[in-house]
Amino acid sequence: MTKPVEPRSGVVKVSPSKTPVWKVSPANGQYYINSVAVSAEGDRVIGGTFYSTYGATASSRRADMAGFLGAPSADSDNGTFGTYAYNASGQLLWKNEFSGWRGVYWVAVSADGSKAASGGLMAQSPQAGFVRAFDGATGAVLLDQATQQRVNQVALSVDGAWLVSAAETLILFQFHAPSGAYVQAAVFTPTPSNVSTSPNAVVSAGISADGSTIVFSDYLGNVGVLTNTAGVLAVRRQWKMAVSFCHMVALTTDGKFFAAGGAAGCFYLNDTARFITDGKPTYTYDTGLADPVYGVAVAENGRVFAGVVNSGADAGFVYVAEIVDFAAGLQVKFPTARNPNSASLHLDTGLLAVADGHPDATPGHFYLYEGITDTGLPIIAPGVAWEYTTGNMSWPVKISANGQVVVGGSDDSNVYYFTV
Repeated sequence: MTKPVEPRSGVVKVSPSKTPVWKVSPANGQYYINSVAVSAEGDRVIGGTFYSTYGATASSRRADMAGFLGAPSADSDNGTFGTYAYNASGQLLWKNEFSGWRGVYWVAVSADGSKAASGGLMAQSPQAGFVRAFDGATGAVLLDQATQQRVNQVALSVDGAWLVSAAETLILFQFHAPSGAYVQAAVFTPTPSNVSTSPNAVVSAGISADGSTIVFSDYLGNVGVLTNTAGVLAVRRQWKMAVSFCHMVALTTDGKFFAAGGAAGCFYLNDTARFITDGKPTYTYDTGLADPVYGVAVAENGRVFAGVVNSGADAGFVYVAEIVDFAAGLQVKFPTARNPNSASLHLDTGLLAVADGHPDATPGHFYLYEGITDTGLPIIAPGVAWEYTTGNMSWPVKISANGQVVVGGSDDSNVYYFTV
């Protein structure tokens, strides 16, 4: 896989109409933007740089995003990677860089913008991951902890008081105000794999606004709910998918609902309390496709959820399902030009953002769909509010909590900022 071309330096201002208000390449075009995060008001954006030489197979990048790293690649994956923070005008607020291997895989920011976090890989042999946390305003380092495997995700509570990282274990950190740093509060270890060459690890994790509810998924296909009581983790319930892994979970801010994506065209909506009681998904939507659901999103009221599903080597679909008469029914289905990779839903404004792209060296896209509702089937005249084409595959996309900003990242090395 070749590195992205079209080097960028600094912020490139463009028209705000169906194109970004700004875009910026933190590494001057050298690396991928594998993850982005945006504060509730859209005034703080976090991005991280990542790179891997995946080889010639078309599925390598996609397999890696599923969590399966495979054999380590060459020293060409070494570089200077970092976590970067920008304001709403695209100005760099701070950066935290290091020389290492592959770099930042995931980033997060608290809703109030006061804290930020990142995780990924830092060394190849022996393989070593990391999780870091920062003051959202200054970039001061509040946590720097090593892990054995890659940190696949990080997530923060609304004020940054609690932080979770997902690697070989799920680690819960608490911000300790007197010391001005995060301290490790608890660790959850997923079910061990019986294959020594494929150790289990946590793939995806989310935490509620108050930090009391945590959801996770792992490589073996387990999806579970943990509760956090003053820094003590308790496993409330787990459920195992019949086929392969769960690539992504998404939790509402109040912790009452969460969505999960399956490996065989199914995605799930869970009422957290019912999941704990029943030990199985509350609602299932089966797309009828055999390919994996790479991204999921869920409305805050738990009535609407979405999944983006691959269809063959390059294309895919966005499915929006609504709960009607105690069943999940299709509200609307959109095709995407390339394999869809992630989704973000904001029901109050009726908006759904999606990122797509695959294979390498082909354009990716950001889509903003409008007309998503929870008023009952069928949906009336949904459509694409706008579409933007990027220079390479695009993986992350987020809508701010106030519904006014869309932030995306692309393998073309740019962070993109759109206003709605």
